[in-house]
Amino acid sequence: MTIAERFRNAILRKGMREGKQEGLAEGQLNAARRIAQRMLTEGIARETVQRLTGLSAEEMQSVIH
Repeated sequence: MTIAERFRNAILRKGMREGKQEGLAEGQLNAARRIAQRMLTEGIARETVQRLTGLSAEEMQSVIH
């Protein structure tokens, strides 16, 4: 394997690793939003939902609207 091939493979592996991490983070955020929506539907106070889910004020706005 040439140096160029090794370099290309290393870059591809890094990109795949970063993509997986981004996907996992996005999935966790979506799960927190779904949980927040359910909690709000059950009548739990918005401040409590935000504290327990860890969602930011902006993220809570997207759940509410």
